Amino acid sequence: MNQTVELPQSLMKRLQKLTAGTRSTPESIIKDAVKQRVAYEEYKRKEIEAGLAELKAGKGIPHDEFMQRVGASKNARKKAA
Repeated sequence: MNQTVELPQSLMKRLQKLTAGTRSTPESIIKDAVKQRVAYEEYKRKEIEAGLAELKAGKGIPHDEFMQRVGASKNARKKAA
């Protein structure tokens, strides 16, 4: 399936300048960028869903306790410095 995407002319000019004299094409860079972004979004969604499942299973800590731990950690780093 092919899909057409409109890009600003300024971005296309930058891509053409970037790929001039190379084996790359603007299209190949766009495809690679989209593949990387889709992979990242899939990874992010998977991690969020895993985190929510952990919370639902009772593996989280209350907000106040978390903030106390963070505060203690910051204070410990300040004293060590």
